[in-house]
This record gives sequence, C-alpha cells and structure tokens, in this order.
Amino acid sequence: MSIDKHELPSSARSPQDWDELFVGLQQEPRKKGWVWLVYLMLFAIAIPWYWPPLYRGSLVAGLPMWVAVTLGAIVLLAAWTAFVITRYWKDLDEDGVQSP
Repeated sequence: MSIDKHELPSSARSPQDWDELFVGLQQEPRKKGWVWLVYLMLFAIAIPWYWPPLYRGSLVAGLPMWVAVTLGAIVLLAAWTAFVITRYWKDLDEDGVQSP
C-alpha cells in the first residue's frame, strides 16, 4: 500500500514537500509578519482569558459582555481572513499569468 506524501502529518514532510504544495503561488500571506501579528491580537481578544472570574458585565443583545466581545472578535477574524486571502494570496494559472 502506497502512502501519498501529502497525507503525511506536517511534521513528517520535508521543506521540499512544502514548496511543492505552494508551487503556483506568486505571493502568499504567510510570509508577511504583520498579518500574523493582527491574527495574534484578534485571537487574544477572542479568548476571554482576561475577564475577571464570574464577570458578566452589562448585557449586549441579551448576552454577557464577554460573549459579545468574543463573538465580535470572531467576526473580525473571519473578515480579516477574507481580506488577507483576497489581498495577499496571488497565484498563477496554468499559463503562468497572475489570476485576478
């Protein structure tokens, strides 16, 4: 039985295997440090570790404040991901021309 190298866990792949996965990319967001910084900030806001224990705060749409902040951060994470993909993920089509 043959195992496809793309089915291997990421820790078992060599650097050359990773390069093969991204052959058609002209530009990709994983090489932009500030993109990761924004992700880190949004995840830090989304995880309610900084709220005091048993804190409820005022209600926002019937939800405790920490839930509303977490949901808002998740929406921002989704919007940020969509922005990053559309703005910074540039790949080439079969003819070697940049796709829009």
